Amino acid sequence: MTLHLLPEPKELMFVKGLYSLDADSLILIPAQAGDGAFFAARQLQEEVWQKTGLLLAIVKAYAPPRADNVVLLVCGQEQAAAFGLEPVTLDAPEAVAGQAYTLTIQRGRIVLYADAPAGLFYAVQTLRQLIRLEGATLPTLKIRDWPTLAYRGLMLDISRRKVPTLTTLKTLAEELSHSKVNVLQLYTEHTFQFPRHPKIGAGCGSLGSEDILELDAFCRERHIELMPNLNSFGHLRSLLMLPEYQHLAETDMLWTLSSAFEETYTLLAELFGDMLPAFSSTTFNVGCDETYDLGKGATKRQADEIGVGRVYLNHILRVRELAARLGRRTQVWGDILLHYPELIDEVPDDVTLLDWHYAPADEYPTARIFAEAGRKFWVCPGVGSWNSIFPRLYGANVNIRNFVRDGVAAGAEGLLNTDWGDYGHYQHFGLSWHGYLFGAAQGWTGGTTSDEDFDAAFGPLFFGEDHEAIMEALHQLARTNDLPGVHNRNRSHTVLALFDEPLTGTTVAGEGALPAETLAEMQALAESAAATCDVLAPDHPRALTLLEMASAARLTAYAGRKTALSQAVRADLNAFAAQPEPVAENAARLYEHYLAIRGLDSKLEDLRAELEALWMARARRSEIHVSLGYFANLRTRYKAATAWLLEQRKALLAGQPVDANLSTYDPDDYRTLWQNWPDM
Repeated sequence: MTLHLLPEPKELMFVKGLYSLDADSLILIPAQAGDGAFFAARQLQEEVWQKTGLLLAIVKAYAPPRADNVVLLVCGQEQAAAFGLEPVTLDAPEAVAGQAYTLTIQRGRIVLYADAPAGLFYAVQTLRQLIRLEGATLPTLKIRDWPTLAYRGLMLDISRRKVPTLTTLKTLAEELSHSKVNVLQLYTEHTFQFPRHPKIGAGCGSLGSEDILELDAFCRERHIELMPNLNSFGHLRSLLMLPEYQHLAETDMLWTLSSAFEETYTLLAELFGDMLPAFSSTTFNVGCDETYDLGKGATKRQADEIGVGRVYLNHILRVRELAARLGRRTQVWGDILLHYPELIDEVPDDVTLLDWHYAPADEYPTARIFAEAGRKFWVCPGVGSWNSIFPRLYGANVNIRNFVRDGVAAGAEGLLNTDWGDYGHYQHFGLSWHGYLFGAAQGWTGGTTSDEDFDAAFGPLFFGEDHEAIMEALHQLARTNDLPGVHNRNRSHTVLALFDEPLTGTTVAGEGALPAETLAEMQALAESAAATCDVLAPDHPRALTLLEMASAARLTAYAGRKTALSQAVRADLNAFAAQPEPVAENAARLYEHYLAIRGLDSKLEDLRAELEALWMARARRSEIHVSLGYFANLRTRYKAATAWLLEQRKALLAGQPVDANLSTYDPDDYRTLWQNWPDM
């Protein structure tokens, strides 16, 4: 027999036999058990009810009222003795002992045991999965399990124009905890309501202290540590664009908060003081990555004297000190320090370095650099959702699995899987579930779970009904990112094709033009995926995720159709310039293109409305205007393109040559997505 669980247990042994839950089965927790045991018992009760229709009673007792037909939730040797169990030895590594558990299903009862509440919670999650897969009749077995990495986290970007609703964040925490993730961070640049600095994050859907307090409590029940995250050096354009703070910028780029000014540290102290009290975690990610302009402006003289690296390190030391005053240990992105390895030894021992890489690779040697320097560090891959319509799933799988594997080998303490929102976070939230739970699996197993084994678990456990068809649609969308000409480092040209200039875009003409075969396959894969999701979404438990997949599929198919039409227009213009006869037929052909582009313009409005509706189903309105602006900008270019095509048709009918080189076509310096860097 094969059971696909998520994550895979360290040890699973089947014993011949079955045990069936029935209406008389009891869920028993010891009299000494705390609130956490009751919470886990209620989760188990709900799972059984949803799957089987059986409502099992939860009983708290000094001793089991009977020996058979019971489910025992036991935490610690004292409770085990009270319930008449033999002492249980878990033999888990010290770093993760509190998260280890055993799950034994016998012919007459089920026993879940852990030394600590977290482990018992994880035992319940595993039993919930077994019930979800098998129903009321369960195979008899014994599981001994513990995680490889002590910290298994997700960081969600909430600062690139999209702030999830509190309901969405709770849904996220619930799903992550079910797959034994125990850390959640919300990447923040400006989207928090700072009482002493109310203009920062104003009008951006920012979370407030009350939101965090509620989410923090929700996470704690599920053994997730909600860690505060506030970038405190680079990536502060939204803050530095405010007139009140522009004088603190390193350069006119308005990107890095300058360490040249003492006022910078007064500001950071106040921001930390406003934000941190809402979090119970004592770990604080202060960011400080990608300080592109450091040493080029206000700190140039200092950088010339002591070097840019030491200017950076001095800021880290100051920020660490500010956080320590508030009882917090800091995490810092490790990318800048990798440029100055001679300074790594000067980083205080209580600072955890976050080693990030998002591209798929056979190995990640930077993990060894931090390990050899004796630093505490986590590995930070990504789900590959940003700069794409649909996540770059296959590359993300390689990135997550191999990075975790190398991190474990080098002694990493944790994993922080990342989901960014570059250029407006226009990608749908639900498209990242696969990447989130793939990270959960690899963090637990140490990077040993294969793609095939993960999908075999993820499909039925997450999607349930019709999971085979849904997983096929998911992989059809994933394959659109790997077609010839589509892949690029940290991005996919499907989304560039979507918003590209209709006649002069990178994906239309020149070296970056997408091949015709790619465009045809892109449309075929996406249209098939959309059809599947549209059919299955109504009344499906994962209806919203299926609608998000269908929307992504429609956007992808549209991108392929749009780019193919654009290339056909360019090809016909070249042909008509070389051979203007027959004029009437050529003019008719140009008019067909005119009508086709107008049709694309009309369809784009439908796609925009769908994206907006799905955004609002998961997130606050926030700064949605940035993402919707891409649609508006493209529609402006459609109008320019159709007007120009009519001029070319008119010229053709008048016996004049068409402008095949588009020298009279003014793209108006049209740029989209990453083409706008650094003007974002």
